[in-house]
Amino acid sequence: MDKLKLKLQEYYQHCQQQETRTKTGRKAAGKAAAPEMENDILLQFGLPTSKRFVQILHDFVSHSQVNDHLLDYVSKKLREAARKYLLAPVLSDIDQLSQAKDNKRSPYDLLPELAYPVNEYSLFLVGELLYRRNMPAMDVLEELKKVQQAGVWDDVLLLSKIIHYTTHELYNVVKKLHLHFVDEFVQYTRRQDASKAPNKKATPASEGYTPNFRSVSKIEVEDIVFDEQDMPSIIGKVKTGARNSNITILLEFSELIQILMSAGEMGLEVSSFIKKIITDAGRERPTVIDMRVQFGQLLMLDNCYLEIYKPQHRHGQKWVEDRDNLFFVEKILSKKEFEKRSKEVEVKQKIQECLELIGSSYASYQRLRKLGITEEEAKLRAGLQDELLFKLSTYLHKLKD
Repeated sequence: MDKLKLKLQEYYQHCQQQETRTKTGRKAAGKAAAPEMENDILLQFGLPTSKRFVQILHDFVSHSQVNDHLLDYVSKKLREAARKYLLAPVLSDIDQLSQAKDNKRSPYDLLPELAYPVNEYSLFLVGELLYRRNMPAMDVLEELKKVQQAGVWDDVLLLSKIIHYTTHELYNVVKKLHLHFVDEFVQYTRRQDASKAPNKKATPASEGYTPNFRSVSKIEVEDIVFDEQDMPSIIGKVKTGARNSNITILLEFSELIQILMSAGEMGLEVSSFIKKIITDAGRERPTVIDMRVQFGQLLMLDNCYLEIYKPQHRHGQKWVEDRDNLFFVEKILSKKEFEKRSKEVEVKQKIQECLELIGSSYASYQRLRKLGITEEEAKLRAGLQDELLFKLSTYLHKLKD
């Protein structure tokens, strides 16, 4: 038996063993070995590990048993595929991308044949930008080349998992490489994740917990993540005590515009910029607006107050707040409304203190009566000589008991 047949037989046995382990519920050992073996076999024929060629091997291992006839058959099929592939007209990378776009070829075929890895970012560049958004093939190719040469595929994927990704050191690394689509990729992956969740936004009332509301103002906005299909978010810093804390605030699109309209000239400028994005790029295109890059400075939100809360999750029998500094907006208050509310809270607190004092006065009255002091004198000493005040004190004392 020649070396190729031995490799094919070894690959078949490995896949069968892996399938057996999976069926019996045990963790599959050597799970990563199959792609490596596929690459070794296809490499012998000068074939890349694109989906159409790997499928030949997958069809091979789907047979219930292996024999010489099956090994000869799959060897012949691989040789025929290699002959067609190697004798095909030589095309430049840009021509291959352009033709793939016209023919809607699977990125899983195209990328390996261009010698690029198949991962989330490369699939985004080809499947989303090139095919779906009609991005110029040259722009996509340049991005593929830059990421490949710098070897930052994993770095880009990691950024997509970080909430405050624009403040992470990796963000500066990829930006220095002049990668143009990282921000769009991050927002695209977040939109994809959000689409897997229920469409209806979970609220404290629907979930069954009582949120801890807090009011914030003077927010330094670093980025606005704007996507018409999902909830926009404000990323920045807010002063907590003596230090600044990172904060991400999710809000409705109408609330975002309302806040921007209250933020002076720069807020109006940002609002106009967002409207331009909608007009020029279409509502499906996610965008990260970096305040420093786009406007030369941070946007200060100090002309309104946001009533915000952290989402909570169940931990045993209790509801606990999520650890991330991510908040939802409950209400937006102007300075005037906030001051009015603050005065109302203060007045209500003072009224409550007065009522508690009046209620405790009845206890003083009772003690004086037990000492044999007359009713009128006891009322006078307890400060309850007014009949209406005395009745109120009586009722408040009963409520306390």
